[in-house]
Amino acid sequence: MNADFMRPLRIALPLIAVVLLTACDAPPLLSPDARLPDGSTYAGDIREGLFHGQGVQRFASGLTYRGEFRDGYWHGQGELESPAGWRYEGEFEKGQMAGQGVYEDDDSRYEGAFQNDDFNGHGRYDVPGGVYIAEFADGVPVKGQHVTDFGTYEGEFHQWAYHGEGTFSYTDGLETTESLSGTWEYGELVDREEYVAEDLPAPLTEQILVENHQRLNQQIESLAAERSGETDVYFLAVGGDGTESVFMRDIQVATNGLQTQFDLENRSIMLLNHRAYKNFPLATRPSIASALKALDEQMNPEEDLLVVHLVSHGGSDGQLLLRQPGIDLPNLSPQDFAKMLEPLDARRKVLVVSACYAGHWPNELKDNDTLILASAREDRTSFGCGDDSEMTWFTKALYQSVGLSFTDPDAMFKQVSTQIRAWEEEIGMKKESWSYPQFHLGDDLRQWLKQTFPREG
Repeated sequence: MNADFMRPLRIALPLIAVVLLTACDAPPLLSPDARLPDGSTYAGDIREGLFHGQGVQRFASGLTYRGEFRDGYWHGQGELESPAGWRYEGEFEKGQMAGQGVYEDDDSRYEGAFQNDDFNGHGRYDVPGGVYIAEFADGVPVKGQHVTDFGTYEGEFHQWAYHGEGTFSYTDGLETTESLSGTWEYGELVDREEYVAEDLPAPLTEQILVENHQRLNQQIESLAAERSGETDVYFLAVGGDGTESVFMRDIQVATNGLQTQFDLENRSIMLLNHRAYKNFPLATRPSIASALKALDEQMNPEEDLLVVHLVSHGGSDGQLLLRQPGIDLPNLSPQDFAKMLEPLDARRKVLVVSACYAGHWPNELKDNDTLILASAREDRTSFGCGDDSEMTWFTKALYQSVGLSFTDPDAMFKQVSTQIRAWEEEIGMKKESWSYPQFHLGDDLRQWLKQTFPREG
């Protein structure tokens, strides 16, 4: 799941105590302006000194209950409305939501079983970006379906994340195009059936490769030369796994985040493996090497900065998965990438790697002129790599929640790590599963960044 986590309902309701009216002969209807010890007012039926029957209770906070009472409690059918913007209509039992009901707020709607003021039992929860049709316990789904624009997950959950045995089926309209099954941990498929690329007719494969070469050349030919006396940023974004759309969204978020600080117009290349392969050049080892070479030829090595963002699924050996349906592609290792950098004149580099086991990359590529930001330790997975995510957690933290900054990279990375740890703890992730993002900043680049991007004041 993405870091925009759903939250259990856990509504803080006032303690609904049995109200005993001390008058020996209590009237059958309490005056609407009668104020109770808790500051609320009640208008409705009374039996033997207790709220009983139909009534309305209003609290000083603005919380209002309308419906049935029994022996002083909200009990039976009722409606509860909060000034915070949420509303519940359904069954109550001794002052708590219990039974069948509907809960709505500004951007979500749950219909199903309640117990102890929370989602408990079977229900349907509509939220932005998807629908959960599942068994809920203590406000969170434990087993069922999550239906999104990209496909449907069916299986087990933990704190809103795909966790346990499950299957994610990609859909194109009403047709299922591919399924991924196996064991999931916090939204990441860790034990998966090996993906076998769809066999495409040879002429179509050849056509894809020819058109891909043309698309790459178009981006290369449009590159602008560096501006003398100015620090230009040249950017390469690579989305590796073409079977999941999250990586397309990831590189777009990274590009937009960097664009807010630097003029990337005609100074960036985007490579992407995707089912809609006609949008961008494919991310292959030759195209990555060609893109790096093309960017390098436009740069002034003394003035400019090369920024590379790599995102995909990662293997335990540090290799990034390069996968395009219909084409057999070799993966990208840190060693492969280091060889691509060797012939370049570009001196100063920033490398962002968002993938499981990304900690292998700084181990292989760190030097005095490089800043490397990796989403996980070499023995840990990172999160947000599934199609249910808008982007990977690391990208969201780096480009949106914190913001990529060259003014104080150390402080920036500390904030990114803190944000990711907060998300991991928020979903109840155990310490042995934490990702531990990694950071390297070479001494020479540190000094250059201080001079080039000084702190204000």
